[in-house]
Amino acid sequence: MKLHTKDGSQIDYQIYGSPTKPALLLLHGNNGSQQDFKAYLPLFAHDFYVITQDARGHGQSTNNQLQLNYQLLASDLEELRVAVNIPTWSILGYSDGANLALRYTLDNPAHVHALVLNAPNLTINGLTKPIVLIASWVEWLLGKLRNIHPFFEARWQQTGLMFKTPGISKRDLQAVMAPTLVLVGQFDFIKRRHSLNIAHALGNGTLYVAPFKTHLFIQFSPLVFSNIVRQFLKEH
Repeated sequence: MKLHTKDGSQIDYQIYGSPTKPALLLLHGNNGSQQDFKAYLPLFAHDFYVITQDARGHGQSTNNQLQLNYQLLASDLEELRVAVNIPTWSILGYSDGANLALRYTLDNPAHVHALVLNAPNLTINGLTKPIVLIASWVEWLLGKLRNIHPFFEARWQQTGLMFKTPGISKRDLQAVMAPTLVLVGQFDFIKRRHSLNIAHALGNGTLYVAPFKTHLFIQFSPLVFSNIVRQFLKEH
């Protein structure tokens, strides 16, 4: 399905399950797409009305703007919510998708029931130094290649999101009153102190550190991950 945004971009999205169930929006990470949640659809669709989407400039979605930023992506989500006629939804966001979930919630608090934030980071300094160095090199390389083919242009814009903040302060986090689970792996490349600070600053936040898991926890352990998410959302 396609959402035509106000600027003419097209957002590709899919819906699974019954509309009588609580709505759950799944937001993929940087350089990802809604296909990243393929293993989760049978795990979530029994209990939730599941909505997935390719963020603007990712996957099958287009982008008519020169640059990507979280405010723009959040406005797309609100257009999507209105289009599918969902009063409130819970949001599961992975990595950059978690950052986007926070940005959207601050802009549209009345429409968010609960949040599961898997490995969010509010600034690039929330990542370990080796990852920052690798990401910087990749962005530089893609910048050199961006005029060769649209693929490289899209990847350059996507990677550039890692260096853009969602514009969220500690005071902003305190205003997020939706029940929120900050979920990270024990060996995540998001700094533990950064995750802890986010969880503590939230108005209603909880931190869970998954033993022996990495930043790819969501990709490699769908059954374990989905059970944690489902339990949290059922309790809230």
